[in-house]
Amino acid sequence: MQEPLDPRRERSMTEIKLLAIDLAKRVFQLHGVDASGAKVLERRLMRDQLEPFVAALPACEIAMEACGSAHDWGRRFTALGHRVRLLPPPEVARLVDRRKKNDWRDARAIALAARLEHVRPVPLKSAEAQAEQFEHRRRAQLIKARTGAINLLRAMLLEFGIAVPKGPESLKRRRAGVMASAAFGAIPPGCQTLAVDLFDQIDAHNAAVAVADRRIGALVKQRPASRLLLTIPGIGPLNASAAPAAIPDIRAYANGRAFAAALGLVPKQNSSGEKVVLGSITKRGNRYLRTLLVHAGRAVLVKARRTENPQDGLLVWAKRLLRRMHWNRAAVALANKLARIVWAVLAFNQPYRPRPL
Repeated sequence: MQEPLDPRRERSMTEIKLLAIDLAKRVFQLHGVDASGAKVLERRLMRDQLEPFVAALPACEIAMEACGSAHDWGRRFTALGHRVRLLPPPEVARLVDRRKKNDWRDARAIALAARLEHVRPVPLKSAEAQAEQFEHRRRAQLIKARTGAINLLRAMLLEFGIAVPKGPESLKRRRAGVMASAAFGAIPPGCQTLAVDLFDQIDAHNAAVAVADRRIGALVKQRPASRLLLTIPGIGPLNASAAPAAIPDIRAYANGRAFAAALGLVPKQNSSGEKVVLGSITKRGNRYLRTLLVHAGRAVLVKARRTENPQDGLLVWAKRLLRRMHWNRAAVALANKLARIVWAVLAFNQPYRPRPL
């Protein structure tokens, strides 16, 4: 018979200051420690037992890895009066011996990581912010599927001597001409049918991506912070929606520099003594948001190259970057700058103001 789950029956439960939970679908491992870090609880609970157990606990700090379902549990535990701390999985993984991995060791590692000062917690997202993020993930999934269909179609046509330029728009313009060509009529009937199916599939993906863009655009119009972000050069609806959804509280970062570093837009360091060695960017943090900011940096470069006498200091700086470094490096440098501007706009709730020359 399983031991009682009411924590009020056990004196040690009142001593819990930090409860680490290793999340799963069915079985949850708990590891509680007191103010000194000594273990006072170690228990496994089924899914339907977890919330009642935590509800009966005195208010304490609850630590979990920021993995699947963590934000949902975090919102539930916060509503019960607890303080929730979500931890980056890589920080927890460093404290686990992979040769002896099991649930209770994972829970103990979560408790250890939660007590480390250098481990920055992941902000707890609202249900609305998560729903907005899934809009972006659905759009990214559609683009990935569309790219796969385009690659397959171009590769197949090239095998029969038909070269088609890259990109969905090029395929859309060339479809009628390709299907009416003599070269297309000469390929095997099975491949002709497959090509038509792929063309139709790509058209369907194009329509679905357009719908996703409209949905994200509607979300941007509803949020004042997103509308402020649209005033920044290079920032479009995707960035204006993704940044507030991914970072509920921008003040969690001390300044724009810390925000850019959290997104992996700063160089790696391999320094010792007086010797400073900087490498490529760290690529830590939110990959999707970092990618969008790099695209925004490229948009600023295009605008700077087309502008004869820019009045915005950001565009002037972009022109200088292009004169002394490769296009892609300049785009990443601008992504870092844009991340800092995004932080300032959100932190001070003010629109972007062009920097004087």
